[in-house]
Amino acid sequence: MPSSLTQKVLDRARALGFDAVGIASAGDLDEDDEALSRWLAEGRHGGMGYMARDPRRRSRPRALLPGAQSVIVLAVNYAQERPSDPGRVTAPPAGRAGRRAPSMGRVSRYAWGGDYHDLIEARLSQLEVFIREASGAQTDCRSYVDHGPVLEKAFARQAGIGFIGKNTLLITEEFGSWVFLSVILTTLALEPGPARTSECGSCRLCLDACPTGALVAPYHLDANRCISYLTIENKVEIPDALIPKLNGWVFGCDICQEVCPYNARSKPTAVEEFRPDHGAGPWLDLEKVLALKSDEEFRAAFRDTPLLRPKRAGLQRNAKALMPFTA
Repeated sequence: MPSSLTQKVLDRARALGFDAVGIASAGDLDEDDEALSRWLAEGRHGGMGYMARDPRRRSRPRALLPGAQSVIVLAVNYAQERPSDPGRVTAPPAGRAGRRAPSMGRVSRYAWGGDYHDLIEARLSQLEVFIREASGAQTDCRSYVDHGPVLEKAFARQAGIGFIGKNTLLITEEFGSWVFLSVILTTLALEPGPARTSECGSCRLCLDACPTGALVAPYHLDANRCISYLTIENKVEIPDALIPKLNGWVFGCDICQEVCPYNARSKPTAVEEFRPDHGAGPWLDLEKVLALKSDEEFRAAFRDTPLLRPKRAGLQRNAKALMPFTA
């Protein structure tokens, strides 16, 4: 059983609304560091130059927080049911002209509702306060919600929250891969959980389903071909050869998650802010996206949602690429 203090931290995290929590040692992750170095050397990171800036710190918590002893890894479930197809053509009533349905583009589940950063950061702040108060000592903490130089998935595996699948995503037992990850680095010594190893077995559904071949081998992703990268982080034009393979995705992609057997039994999120009526929802009208004439209009249309990430130019680039395939 965990020590009293470790158990208090775990219990408090769950009380704050984190769906899963685990502890990892703040030691260096040498194997993951080597894998990251190879990935970068092969150019698999595309245009994400920030990944190559001092990459070794990502596997070394003490480079970010001197004296760090523990990494608290937390997960929030964002799973929702797959949306129905909005259709392409509306049948005309008798004696009337037909009306073409809007050309629509799909949005990745994580971006259907409001921006998750604010909600999770608020919970992390509350947990930090609890840790400092409960430890009864001078304890330093540093938190990140997927925007810091930390290998969250590797530390989540070490903490026992889940395992890394062949699609390179963390897969949890209860929520599949539909989770937002965050971490708290702390100088407080807590008891680490048992690490997990891959449980994919011989399954290769995710590799076979990827329309662009971005999963070049089990556990190896080439961002240059990944639809999520191409429609979000990518700052240049989408290669012509890949445009027909976007499969209707205007922001992100869920294909390798939708086919994963572990996601077939995931539970819907309890977080109201992640639901479609708090954001853009599962589909975007591509003509409306292209009609946005200014950055101010764009920010107003997608305020407080993840769809701000590619900026107006990026989202309109994606919409233009999809239009010939959605008419």
